[in-house]
Amino acid sequence: MYAKQKYDRGDIREMNTINVLDELRTNGPLSRARIASRLGLTRATVSNIVSPLLKSALINETEFDDKGSGRPGMLLNLNPELGCMIAVEIDLDCVSLVLAKVGLEVIWKHREPVGVGDSLEVTLVRAENMVQQALVKARRRKLRCFGICVAWAGLVNREDGRLEYGPTSGWRSVPLRADWERRFGVPIYVENEAHSGAIAAYHFGPRAGARNFVYLSVGVGLAAGIFVDGILLRGKRGFAGQVGHTFFEENGKTCACGKQGCWVTEVGAKAVVQKLIDAGVQIPQATRAGGDWIELIAAKASAGDGAVLKVLSQVGRQLGYGAARIVETFNPSTVIVGGRLAQLIRPVEADVRSTILAQTLPCMREQLELIIGNESVDPLMGGLATIFDVIMQNPSLSKASMPEVLAG
Repeated sequence: MYAKQKYDRGDIREMNTINVLDELRTNGPLSRARIASRLGLTRATVSNIVSPLLKSALINETEFDDKGSGRPGMLLNLNPELGCMIAVEIDLDCVSLVLAKVGLEVIWKHREPVGVGDSLEVTLVRAENMVQQALVKARRRKLRCFGICVAWAGLVNREDGRLEYGPTSGWRSVPLRADWERRFGVPIYVENEAHSGAIAAYHFGPRAGARNFVYLSVGVGLAAGIFVDGILLRGKRGFAGQVGHTFFEENGKTCACGKQGCWVTEVGAKAVVQKLIDAGVQIPQATRAGGDWIELIAAKASAGDGAVLKVLSQVGRQLGYGAARIVETFNPSTVIVGGRLAQLIRPVEADVRSTILAQTLPCMREQLELIIGNESVDPLMGGLATIFDVIMQNPSLSKASMPEVLAG
C-alpha cells in the first residue's frame, strides 16, 4: 500500500498559482475565464490567485478579450518589464547566450566559436565576457536579472552547480555556480545541456506537455534527456542520460572518454566530419571551429549532393540503432532529435525512422513519433524555463530587492 500524500490549502493554492503562471508562459495572454476553463478551476479561485500576482507585478492586465461570448474580460500576461533572465550554453565548439525578458521576449542572442583544443580557462573567459555584455544590456534597460542558467555538456552536479566531469572535454570539478555567483551577484543555475534541451521540449516543443519522451542532443557530444510520466529522469547524482558513452561498435574507435566503441564515436560531430572527408567531401579547415561546417554540409545536402547524403544516411541509421535501444528501455511516445547536428539529420529522417521501427518490438513502435528538433527545442530555452520555474515557485521574488548587478 502506498501512503497517501496529504495537501493542505496552502499547498493546493501554491500548485494552482504555479499552474496559472505556467499557462500564461505557454499560452498567454489569457483571460481569467479562459484560465479557469483550461485548468478546471472556478473563476473565483483564479481571481484570488491572480490578485497577489498583479500586486507583485509578476503579471499584468493588457487589453479586453473580445474573442469570447458575453462580457469581455481583461487579458492577463506575464509582465515583460519585470526583469530578465540569461541562459548560456557552453558547448565543446562554441558558447551561446540568450538574454530574454521574463515574458520570454528575446533581447539579445549571441554565439562565439571555441577553438579546437581551447583550454577550460579560455572557454570560461569567453563565456564570462558574453555574460558581462548581457548584464550591461539588461542594466541599460533597467531590468533586474533573476538569474543565469548554464547548460553544459557533461556530468553536472546540480546541488552545488559544479561540472564534475566532461567525458569529451576532459574537464573536471569546475565550481561554476560558486565562481559566477561571486562574480556576477545573481543566482546561478547549472544544468546538463541534454537535460536542458529536454526541459525546453517539455515546455515549448511541438509536443509540449508530453509525459513520456526522449530528447537526444546530437553535437560534438551525444546525450539524452528522458521524461517518464512527466518527470525528467536525473538518476542518483543527476548524471543520467550519458547515452553517447554506451557501447555501440565492436573494435570501434577510441573515445575521448578513454573507452572504445562508444556510440558518440560514430554519430558525433567529429565522427561525421571524418566520414565526410573520407567520402571526398571538401570541408575547409576554417569552417570547423564553432560548427560553421554544419551550415556548409546542410546546404550541400539540400542541393542533393550524393556523397554528403550517403554519409548522412549512414549516420542516420546509426542514430536509429542506438535510439531503438532507448525506446525499448523507456517506452516513450516520442523521440526528439535536437542539438547542433539536428539539421543534418533532417534530410535523412526517413533512415532514422525506418531503423528505429525495424529495431523496436512491435507493440512499442505503435504510435511512436519521431521529431527532428526545431528552434523551440534548444538548451538555451530550457535554461530560461529553469529560471522561470524558480520564479513561479517563489512569486515573492518578483518584488524582493535584487542585488546590484556589476556591469562595468
